[in-house]
Amino acid sequence: MYMMHEKRPLVSVVSPSPRLLEQVKDATVALDSFGIKSETRIVAAHRSPHKTIRFVAECHARGIEVIIATGEGSAHLPGMIASLTTIPVIGVPLKGDTLHGGMDSFLSIAQMPRGVPVGTMGINAAYNAGVFACQILALKYPDLQEKLKRYKEMMEEQVESEDTKQSKVIS
Repeated sequence: MYMMHEKRPLVSVVSPSPRLLEQVKDATVALDSFGIKSETRIVAAHRSPHKTIRFVAECHARGIEVIIATGEGSAHLPGMIASLTTIPVIGVPLKGDTLHGGMDSFLSIAQMPRGVPVGTMGINAAYNAGVFACQILALKYPDLQEKLKRYKEMMEEQVESEDTKQSKVIS
């Protein structure tokens, strides 16, 4: 069972800059809503490759169980991290100002070589990355399975409520 009072983070949310980290804060919002401790870190694959290698080694030593990594443009950080670890890596491509609203970063993260998978979310879909991290962790922590079940039930109830409010007969 995952204890909410545990001080150890299970998920590391990593970005190459503070600006990009700010764009994925919804990942930590989602994780927090499920009671999952996380951390945020700045690691840049191109500008600090040795730090990236150290970061991954530290993740193993500290018991990090999922890594959410972001990037825009060439977005190499998720792939580089995935190449260095067996910890599941979720990639969040971010919309930059270079190519078709984030398609460059999406393709960079999604089109990884065989044997180096990155679970790729939609462009700017940081919240979904947090929910997906929870789903991965729920395989090990049954209490998170229950929280996910309630979350999905709540979404269904919300749609029913919205439908009831909006339903009209049009003549």
